[in-house]
Amino acid sequence: MRDVRVVFLYSGEFDSTVFDSQVVDSIVASGELGIAVDLVVLMHGSPYLRRRAHNRQRREEIASRIPGDLRVYPTLRKETFAGDLGAALVLLGDLLRTPARRTVIHARGDGAAYFASLCKRVVPGVRLVYDVRGDSIAEHSHYARQAGLRVGLLDRKIRQLDRERRGALQAADAIFCVSSALRDRLLARYGGSEGRFTVIPCVADTGKFFVDENERRTTREALGLERRFVMVYPGRFGRWHYGPEMIGIVRAVLATNEDAFFLVLTPDVEEARALASATLPVGSFEIRAARHEEIPRYLRAADLGLLLRERDPVNEVACPTKFAEYLLCGLPVLISPGIGDCTDFIASHAAGAVLDAVEPALAAELVAALRPRLGPAQRASIAAAGLELYSRKNAAIRIAETYGTLAGG
Repeated sequence: MRDVRVVFLYSGEFDSTVFDSQVVDSIVASGELGIAVDLVVLMHGSPYLRRRAHNRQRREEIASRIPGDLRVYPTLRKETFAGDLGAALVLLGDLLRTPARRTVIHARGDGAAYFASLCKRVVPGVRLVYDVRGDSIAEHSHYARQAGLRVGLLDRKIRQLDRERRGALQAADAIFCVSSALRDRLLARYGGSEGRFTVIPCVADTGKFFVDENERRTTREALGLERRFVMVYPGRFGRWHYGPEMIGIVRAVLATNEDAFFLVLTPDVEEARALASATLPVGSFEIRAARHEEIPRYLRAADLGLLLRERDPVNEVACPTKFAEYLLCGLPVLISPGIGDCTDFIASHAAGAVLDAVEPALAAELVAALRPRLGPAQRASIAAAGLELYSRKNAAIRIAETYGTLAGG
């Protein structure tokens, strides 16, 4: 019997960008601190079987990087009694397979934490870290409104999500929240002790995202942008990503800055290109796909990052990963009000500007006020301000401290 082990529990598929940056990289960072974390993935049986070759390749890639073991199990459809029970039994089997005096389960998301909470009732020595990355009820409500789902279906789904979250919160020994706004919302809705909560925002790796003035210059030259004021947006289009509104704001900035240029890095190339082509002048923008490892050099080459979203309960507690990536690359950010803790950070650290209303003329004025301050000194200052909260290394230290406390030292 081993003394103590740490298990990172994830319920879902191997989405390459989100999974690698927010799960695998987090486990690797723990390994660099001497903590061998096992990764257990509960995957619905359909993608588990349908994408066997892809999953096999991904398993090999991930297993070669993480310090512990990787185990992937097929499960029944979640959100049903049979699916929830089946997933909990699969996890229970894994826990009993290698018993330990103390097992710390770091469960990412509501479903994983709920399954872990069921197992905690019957397996002695289990300690649960519930890692809450957003408000799933608000997310589903937002999606349901867009999709036009019937009220009955919406209510049933919300009850199921509420049951999962309530069970996970009651059983959790520690709770990670992506923002203090999310922490406060959970406390107001469910009660409990604030002492169990630690704010761990979405972070970025300082080995990838950093200020490099030499690379900035060579990348701008290679892209033919050395004399341009470059606005950048790396991300998706659609759902709550505010595409048309963002394009309208960019158009106003382009109209008042002859040297301005808009660079979009997105997997949704066709959608973004159609939207931009209908609104922006020819030659004032570029839409391209980029691998995750290519993103840092493009951010270093830019002058302003865009993080514009609608006012919605989803965004009020969010912390987009691109925010950390912007900061560590020294990019000032034009940001919407009420985005988790991010908006307040920009305002308090003079790291960009807050666009209080979706008014293109106002955005142009804010950019005009920002431009005289741009330069190497400001980029260095922004990166330094972002290090404490938004670097993966510092987040890993806070996570490791929680693991140590729950493991009994």
